[in-house]
This record gives sequence, structure tokens and C-alpha cells, in this order.
Amino acid sequence: MNALRGVVCVMLLCALAADARAEVDVHASLSRDTAAVGESVELTIAVSGAVGRVATPEIPPVDYLQVVSSGSQQNITFVNGQMTSTSTYTFRLVASREGTYTIPGIEVRAAGQVFTTQPLTLTVTGRSSAPPPPQPGPFTSRPPAPDDTAPGEEPPTEDVFVELVVDDDRPWVGEQVTMSLRFYQSTAVRLMGSAEYSPPSTEGLVAEPLPDPPTTRVELGGLPYQLIERRTALFAPAPGEYTIGAASITLIRSYLSGEETITTDPVTLHVRPLPEAGRTDAFSGVVGRLHATLNATSEAVRVGDAVTVRLEVTGTGDIRQLEAPELQCGEARVYPSGRQPRVGPQTTGAGDVIGGSVVFEYLVMPAQAGELIVRPVEIQYFNPQTERYEMARTSPLSLQVLPGEGGETSLRSEGGEIRYLKENGLGMRSRAPITSSTWFWLMQLAPLAALGWALARRVELLRRAADPRYRRFTEAAAVARRQLPAIATAGDPRETYRLADATLAQYLAAKTNAAAASLSPDDARELLVRAGCSEELAGEARDTLAVLRAGVYAPGAYARLPADEVPARVRTLIDEIEAALR
Repeated sequence: MNALRGVVCVMLLCALAADARAEVDVHASLSRDTAAVGESVELTIAVSGAVGRVATPEIPPVDYLQVVSSGSQQNITFVNGQMTSTSTYTFRLVASREGTYTIPGIEVRAAGQVFTTQPLTLTVTGRSSAPPPPQPGPFTSRPPAPDDTAPGEEPPTEDVFVELVVDDDRPWVGEQVTMSLRFYQSTAVRLMGSAEYSPPSTEGLVAEPLPDPPTTRVELGGLPYQLIERRTALFAPAPGEYTIGAASITLIRSYLSGEETITTDPVTLHVRPLPEAGRTDAFSGVVGRLHATLNATSEAVRVGDAVTVRLEVTGTGDIRQLEAPELQCGEARVYPSGRQPRVGPQTTGAGDVIGGSVVFEYLVMPAQAGELIVRPVEIQYFNPQTERYEMARTSPLSLQVLPGEGGETSLRSEGGEIRYLKENGLGMRSRAPITSSTWFWLMQLAPLAALGWALARRVELLRRAADPRYRRFTEAAAVARRQLPAIATAGDPRETYRLADATLAQYLAAKTNAAAASLSPDDARELLVRAGCSEELAGEARDTLAVLRAGVYAPGAYARLPADEVPARVRTLIDEIEAALR
């Protein structure tokens, strides 16, 4: 009897399984059998019946046929106490080439069984004459652009990819190179949130961000893509090879896929040195284009009064390091009084470039009535388009010098000394020698010492006014020390290195009678040795200047001199050089 019951149970279970299999229906279909290259077609798989859990079907790979998105939904109904469900899986397919594609039978696991759909056929014709309708998304797109795939080039096989390119891999020293990171995303792909961008390393190069161009729409291999681009201007300070590291973009396709990182290949720049032929002492170090103009705050000025003359230099290139050229004129004293740089990205017909203007101000004090001519100022630069040195030259500036308020036509007396027109205000009163007064003989040694100091100070000031190079040499340390608090409070390591580099370069240039903009670490060492410094101290100055300039390009990359130790290092070096050159 027990054996009979066991046989009956086994037969009943088999019948139930057969009924369950018979009750499950699996069907696959395409929204259309014909489509154009780049158009999407929906593949739908429906599983219905008295089914429990259904595993998500996997589409077999088919060459040049991409699954760009997927979705699913499930409906459950109860009829006469019996539950039935319908699970629908939708896949969007896009073909990148013409042809006839056969989608093999797709396996579906349901009710503990494996079901296989019927094969499907899709015919793909040439590109549609009308562009596909825009897809909703987080970006604003322009109308589709022409196919950007080069002739003979394979169309992309990825729906999301990134590339790193430069507009010139053989630039001149100091010439701008535009680096572009391009992120391509198929219009049929939707990402979770925004992609995260990790910029490439540009060690050894000066990097300046450029404005981001608007998101555009392009076609690659007949497929529509959205293009997001990030641009950076790069400048090489010396010839040689520079490697731009790999950039990466991290994205999430869906809640279940997790993060995905796409990385570019590194790019190598072969930087050429500037030619020697044609270079003069007026070379400013700028590689680009320059234009210079001269103007004054007034066309007429009285003898003994001052007028402000402005030299404005505009153009493209890294013009921030321009130094004030010497202003030459006739009977007048000239004092540099200010520098106003305004440099940043500029939009031109050739794209976005770094450029702007630098305004140099001079106080000009005429010493003779009549016409005062300010001679033309010449600034040489290297033009990378013509590959030769060119000159930015101003026109001469004419000023009408009127007699002074008292009718004086000259600041100089017959003895050649300065004769002050005003006895009050800014003018210095004429005094009798202090030794002629009665009370002088009652004073002790201290007043005599004070007098000697005052006389020495007066001689020193007159010498500095008469000799700009001597003034620059003697005041270099004081000017540099006044910059140290700004270096110590900069906060950002890159800014700390930049300020320290500018301060130290200007100090060394003043002590060696050189131009700070073109002063290299090796030049600084050689000039310091000539000036009287020891080889050891000159080498220390060279190494410090090199480390500071490296820190400007890649803060944190050089452990030899941490940013918080920079102010103390610069102060110590200045003190040692001052002691050596006394």
C-alpha cells in the first residue's frame, strides 16, 4: 500500500510540473523589423503565466549591434484565487553598420525551467536622411553636426568614451598649447548623476584653465554622440620633452552597475627652443603677439610739475612677467610708479588664448620749458605663426612744457644743482649750515653723529635718484622682505611658490643687474658668482629658485622644500646674499 502511494505522488508531481510548464509563455518581439543605422529598435521579451521569480534575460552578443539601455516591469493578477504574473523586459538596440542581423534565441529562466525564445531578424539600411529626435537628458544639445569620423576610420564601438588631445605637440618654448579632454556619450545612454572628472597631471608645465565650450552633438560612424569638452592652456618654460599624464572620468550607468572609470592615454610634448637668430637685448621673453601704445594724462605740464605717462602693452601669450622698459626722453627725470597687469583667457577668431594687457606708469618731471619728446618704446617678442622675432613699437609722445608758476623755464641753476621752485609744501627749504649757529657749539658728540648720518643719508638719496641701477641694487632686500608676509599668508601652496618665485627672482635680478622675466636658475648662479658670492651660496640660490618654479607647476611634488618653510628659506637666502655682497 505504501509503495502504491509513492507511485501516485510521483505521477501527480510530474503532472503538476508539466501543467506549470504548459502555463508559462515566453515570447520575444521587435518593435520593427527594419531600421536605419543609428536608429534604435526595441526588443521586448514577455514572460507570462503562473510564474514565480524570473531571472533577467541576457541578450547574446551580435557584432555591430549594441544594447544601449534596458528596463523591466511586472504585473500580477489574481483570478479565481489563482495568481498569474507577466514580466516584460525591454532592450533598446542600435546598429552601427548596414546589414541583416540575426538575434539568436534568448534563454529565459522561469518557474525553475529554462525557456528559449524564437530567433529574430533585423534589417539595417543606410543612415536616415532626418536626424534622430533629441533625447531628454541633463545636457543642452545643438543640432547634429556632420559625421566626424575620418575617412577609412573605424566607427566607435563604445557608447561612452574619452580622449585627451593637444592642438600642437611640437610647440616653441613659451608658446600656448591648448589641451582638450573630450567626453563622448551616446545620446541613447543615460547615466546616474554627473560624471566625475579627474584632470591629467601637467608637471613642469604652466597650466591655465580656459572657458568650457558648450555641449555639442556630433556623429561618429553614423551614431549620434553628445560631446562635453574641457580645455586648458599649457606653457612650457624650457625646451625638452614633457609628458601630460592620463585623465580619467568616473561614471555610473545604473543603480546596479557600480562605478566605472574610463582613462585616456598620456600625451608627450616635444618643446623646441627659441631660435638665436634675430634675438636682441630688447627681447621680452613673450611668445605670441604684442602691441604697445604711449599716452599721458595731460598734453601740457609746467616745469617742476609731474605728469603720468602710461605704456600699455596688449597681446597674447604669457605677458604677466613683462618688466617695465626704460622710458627715454630729453630734459626730464623719469620715475617708474606702477604696474597693472590684466591677463586671462581671451576669445579670438583662432579660439580661446591667454592674453590681455599690462600697463606701466611713469612719473615724468620736465626740467626745461619747451617741447619734450618721449622716444618710442620697443619691445621684442617671438611670433610662433611666422616663426621669427618681431617688434612692438610705440609712436613718440610729445608733451608741451610750460614755464613754472614763477616764470621759471629751467629746474637747474648755473651750478648744475637742482633749484627748487617752491620753498614750502613738497619743496625743501634752503638752510644755512648748521655749524654757523651759536647753539651748535654747545652740543655734544651725539648731535654731531646725527648730523653726519643726515648728511650721509642725503648723499645716498641723491645718488639713488641719479642712478636707478644703484637704487635698485640697494633697495632690493627691503623690497623683497616686504613681500614675505604675503608669501607666509598665501594659504594655497601653488600661490606660495608663485609669490616666493617672483620675489626671489626680482631680488636676484636687482642684485645682479638682470631682467627678472628671463632670469633662469643657472643664470642666477653665474651672475651671483660674478658679483662676488661664493660658489656654495650661488648654488644654493640656484637650487632654491629651481625648486620654487617647480612648485608653481606641481605643488607638493617636491618634498625638498615644503610650502610652509618657503618664507624662512627665502629670508635666510636674502640675508646671506646681502652679507656677501656688502
